[in-house]
Amino acid sequence: MVITIIVFILTLLILVISHEFGHFITAKKFGIKVLEFGFGLPPKIWGKKVGETLVSINWLPLGGFVRLFGEDEVDKKVLKNERSFAAKPVGQRIVVVVAGVAMNFLLAALIFWVVLFAEGFREQVPLLTPYHFVGVNQTDETLVLVGGVAKDSPAGAAGIKPGDQILKFDSTAITGSEQLMSLTKAHADQPVNLTLQDPERNQREVTVTPRGNPPAGQGALGVEIGSVTVANLNYQSFPQRLFSGITHSYNLGSYSLTVLGRFIGEAISSRNVAPVAGSVSGPVGITNIAGMILQSKSPLLPYLSFIAMLSLNLAMINILPFPALDGGRLVFLVVELITRRRVKAEVERWVHTIGMVILIALIVLVTFSDIKKFF
Repeated sequence: MVITIIVFILTLLILVISHEFGHFITAKKFGIKVLEFGFGLPPKIWGKKVGETLVSINWLPLGGFVRLFGEDEVDKKVLKNERSFAAKPVGQRIVVVVAGVAMNFLLAALIFWVVLFAEGFREQVPLLTPYHFVGVNQTDETLVLVGGVAKDSPAGAAGIKPGDQILKFDSTAITGSEQLMSLTKAHADQPVNLTLQDPERNQREVTVTPRGNPPAGQGALGVEIGSVTVANLNYQSFPQRLFSGITHSYNLGSYSLTVLGRFIGEAISSRNVAPVAGSVSGPVGITNIAGMILQSKSPLLPYLSFIAMLSLNLAMINILPFPALDGGRLVFLVVELITRRRVKAEVERWVHTIGMVILIALIVLVTFSDIKKFF
């Protein structure tokens, strides 16, 4: 568990540095003074001045920040200073604000490309709702998976394990759980061959004899099975492969929003927030997922995909038009661009302060939810 926490903190460090570096490098490009580059949120643990910028490490490892001269400032002298963020043209300020999101998206695209390259530019994505992925060849199929294995059952004796996919029953390809149950009943007390595939995609064949009279609460094989629909994605052409990292990032981001929209719709119609709450994880939940991935036999590519997905989610969350997030700051800049009038600095500062308080409260609530869920 300690190793998992350390690895996750290092992962978070990579994501935060890439995001904040986007803000930092564009601010420097436009001549804006960067007061502080912080990892985590205050209170401060350690800080060192590097040039004109204070590099700090803070107690709350929930993100990071770049503090710009003239940002959230009400002093008129500071606002008019040529190195102030507020003194720069609105176009430059928009670039600085969205640069963090752009860096997270590019990091996700780069890592996804590496993973896709290693997997022969093929990927399998579970479909929680029907979705068409663009820029890639897609074939949907239904998988039959083993969810659990009863003790002293034929499946257990044959070495069938949770997570195995059942590909064939003798020579018959399995396309659904009802088909498997029907074949099993028809071959009661007869040895049959099952072709299985484990989560690492290694195939094997086992011989098992379904029971004609299984114990109460168990089936003929003694397994819990379930079906899941997946999209098999194949980047075949050279252009598809060349841009697969960007395409895959866009597709997964759009698909995630589609699924979240479905959950929100279900929550509203049923007046039950469980669908949405179950799809949201905070630091504890994410660390738990990281631990499960690291404990697998071949964790490298799955963990890289996990990092890429975190980076993509960080980009999508930050671009939301919510106060204190990059998207919230972008709203004020777009209003200024359209109206040619800047919102009062005092008003914007209070809006972002309230937004930050709400965000911290949400993080605390999600963290408590994760603790209840996993512990």
